[in-house]
Amino acid sequence: MTTDPAHLRSLLEPEREVLEIDDVDRRILHRLHEDARASMRSIAADVGMSAPAVAERIARMERGHVIRRHTIELDWAALGYPMLVVMPLRLTGNADAAAVLTALKAIDAMTEVIVLAAGYDLMARFRVRDHADLQRLLVEQVWPIPGIDRVETMLAIGRLADPEPLQHVLATETPTRKRRRP
Repeated sequence: MTTDPAHLRSLLEPEREVLEIDDVDRRILHRLHEDARASMRSIAADVGMSAPAVAERIARMERGHVIRRHTIELDWAALGYPMLVVMPLRLTGNADAAAVLTALKAIDAMTEVIVLAAGYDLMARFRVRDHADLQRLLVEQVWPIPGIDRVETMLAIGRLADPEPLQHVLATETPTRKRRRP
């Protein structure tokens, strides 16, 4: 790939310092993950602290980029975009990776692009309405991008959502339950 490394890195999420968190922070994160609209008073009652103390902990985790935003989870099918399309992409040897990423970012249907160190260079995820929408995406938007050598198209036929992803990755540490290691 013939990309200026500084330009390519500027397009990707930046590296972050690790913010040390304790069990109270983990419990706050679990509570916010369950309900991003939970009140400070409600969270404070759950963790046994005052609302101002909880608000300060949340602000510290926001400053430390542990909490990047308070958000919602969409039901894409209810919005008319039931098809999740996953595309592993391989770039040509002389591709400008930054230009490819910029072109992918400009596609409205794109929800995520992951840069890989594998047999493929990128993994892109798109939401489309139907097969005709997928056809337009491929023929008019993805295939014409200069520097893409190979595109595979995978259609998701279902999803098994983990109802408590933080429970597995960020378990609270207690004397009876230690944090699981992968």
